[in-house]
Amino acid sequence: MIDLRGKKVLILKLRYIGDTLSIVPVAANLARKVPGIEVDVLVNRGTEQLLSADPHIHRLWAYDRKQAKRSAAAALAYHWRFLKQLRPQHYDVILDFTHGDRAAFISFAIGAPLRVTYRDASRLSRTLMNRIVDADPRNMHIVDYQLQALKLFGLHDFDRRPHIVIPPAVTQRVDRLLAQNGLGASTPPVAIHPGARNRLRRWPPERFAQIARRLRQNYGAALLLLGGPDEGELVDRVRTHMGFAPAFQSCSLNLLETAAILRRCRLFIGNDSAPAHIAAAVDCPGLTLFGPTWPHMWRPLHPAGRVVWKDVPCRACRQEVCIRPRNSCMHLISVKEVWRKVQQMMAADHLFIPGGA
Repeated sequence: MIDLRGKKVLILKLRYIGDTLSIVPVAANLARKVPGIEVDVLVNRGTEQLLSADPHIHRLWAYDRKQAKRSAAAALAYHWRFLKQLRPQHYDVILDFTHGDRAAFISFAIGAPLRVTYRDASRLSRTLMNRIVDADPRNMHIVDYQLQALKLFGLHDFDRRPHIVIPPAVTQRVDRLLAQNGLGASTPPVAIHPGARNRLRRWPPERFAQIARRLRQNYGAALLLLGGPDEGELVDRVRTHMGFAPAFQSCSLNLLETAAILRRCRLFIGNDSAPAHIAAAVDCPGLTLFGPTWPHMWRPLHPAGRVVWKDVPCRACRQEVCIRPRNSCMHLISVKEVWRKVQQMMAADHLFIPGGA
């Protein structure tokens, strides 16, 4: 067993927003269970804001993928400067959850004596790292899969739920924004987010609109319509099909503002995407619509959360081209079954009165 007491550990996850959230339990369990440990995290720039106030993370590093993928000369110069900052940190252990060649090279170049990866990582990663975790990601949730690495250090009994710490200034800013739109604290709204990074994960916008209409008609719910920076047209399509204006609509919130908004919500409804994980991490129950990905591996971790998913033969595809575009996994999800789940989740709480104003 490897003793981590008093050691410096660097966690790498050079992927997307939801992936960044998935390493929060790793950092939290290390910080809580190991005396004197110092936990740093390296993630892609643009995802780091969600971890910026986390008390379990000593230092947060942001890797600039745009700089790293420019011309060969520019990329070389960027990595040289970046590694000149990382190497003097003298990390004792690196836990790489990216599993790609780029992260493996960075891990090796930093010079930590112990470098941990997984047996399903890239060949270069298994070559450059010196401790391999034998776990199969297909058999468990991604959070549980990553926590398997901590068993190398004799750690067990993990808290597996990610949590986002929101600075008071962000909360106050969001509270003012909602108050300006007539949304007080007495009636928590319902948030709908129709977007997803990959278009094959998106439920049709007109179906989200039908759910929104039913929420207002049956529960008197105040509706928030949210989207990412490039999803304005998609969000506007949902609004058009709704036939009425939501209580609040935005595609310009940053990640922490989105978290603060969702923390105020009674329910989140959206696709398998980062906002679904953000909602769960601020204790907002979510109904997540899954398409090409496996819910048992990627569902948001909230005890009251629910998923809708179709087990089609081409499940777990590469999400590049749909081989059944007229009958895709997302199109197979009906309004009826989503609405049934919404009713079940709303019935679990008495904040809304059916037919209320």
